[in-house]
Amino acid sequence: MGKEEGIRKRGQEGGQIRFELYISSNLVPPHFKFPHKLKIASHLFVSLSFSPSFAMAMAPPQFDLRVPGSQSIGNSDNAFANANNLEHCAKYLNQTLVTYGFSASLDLFATDPVSIARTCNCIYALLQQRQRDIDFRESSNDLRQRLQSDISRLEAKIERLEAQIAAKDRELASMTRTEAKNTAALKAQIDKLQQERDEFQKMVIGNQQVRTQQIHEMKKKEKEYIKLQEKLNQVLMEKKKESRSGMEIMNLLQKEGRQRGTWNGKKADNDFSKMIVDAYELKKQELMQENADLRALLRSMQADMREFLNAQNGLSQDQQQISEANGRQNGSPQTPLGGKTDMFDLPFHMARDQIEESLRTKMASIKARMTQLQDAQKGAEVTTEATERELELEAQLVEARSIIQEQASIMSKHFTKSDKPRRLNLGGETEGTDV
Repeated sequence: MGKEEGIRKRGQEGGQIRFELYISSNLVPPHFKFPHKLKIASHLFVSLSFSPSFAMAMAPPQFDLRVPGSQSIGNSDNAFANANNLEHCAKYLNQTLVTYGFSASLDLFATDPVSIARTCNCIYALLQQRQRDIDFRESSNDLRQRLQSDISRLEAKIERLEAQIAAKDRELASMTRTEAKNTAALKAQIDKLQQERDEFQKMVIGNQQVRTQQIHEMKKKEKEYIKLQEKLNQVLMEKKKESRSGMEIMNLLQKEGRQRGTWNGKKADNDFSKMIVDAYELKKQELMQENADLRALLRSMQADMREFLNAQNGLSQDQQQISEANGRQNGSPQTPLGGKTDMFDLPFHMARDQIEESLRTKMASIKARMTQLQDAQKGAEVTTEATERELELEAQLVEARSIIQEQASIMSKHFTKSDKPRRLNLGGETEGTDV
């Protein structure tokens, strides 16, 4: 074996033979770290365990290179055999080969083919053993490299885990400090809430006391109020007595002079009642005129809506006139909604529901038609030039929107003003009854 690498038998422990693969420390990188099981002195030792039979087969033979006896070796000090010790060397080789399991009884001095073939087989077995030794060394080197990579990977993993442990320790310490701070803050908040609770309890007790005092004061005030009412009733009774006495005196004066009671009082009352009646009649005429204007406006609005709906349904002017004539004869125009034209001549409290329902249905149909037009407009393909029909539809759409806006404004005005005449009528009636 050389100085760089080799296998050395250490001994047999537990039925196994231990060998150490030693490598020169020059082959080991300086940054490499070994665990406590691997020892480095002048060489690197890797402990391997093998069975006795495998160790016997794989271990190189240990020859006693010393010359048997005390004979001189000859000219070369390192030679094992020479001309003087051939027989002794041959005998020693046969014993050693038998010990290591090779073919024995080698006759190195024979000239027959059988002995020569036996010698060749032994040499060939030795060569195979040498090849196995070389293969074993290569596999041992590969194993060593794998072990080194595993060791380095495990050391890196250990360092990473140690760093994680340190980070977790720091995190645990910070969490512990945070928990202590939160606990202290929570305790302080609990103390503060307890103090506030005590203060609130004191306030509640004080409020209850104040409430009881206020209740007593209210009872006193009620008693005083009852007394004041009694005094007021007494004062009123006294004043009534005085007014009765004054009226009796006036009656006596009227009996004495009949003309004094009719000089100015009756004429002023007649003038005042006449002014009230004139104002009432004027207000009534204004309300009647406004009501007639609103009825005419509603009729025109319904006619416009009917024309718009008939135009949307595709009727011609002749058909529209025929439908309007039939509607006047039958009491209802030929529209898809069936609105009546004579309902505006009825009193408001009788025709109000019908007018509202008719207008709402017409507005709903107009909105539905508008949505249909919008859906149709969205679903139509965009073309480079607009046709006359599209222009007409757009014009109708704009006109319909304007009509809807006008109708909505008119209806809002009508519904806001519809309650005023009733209130005024009721006010006029009450004034007439008072007069």
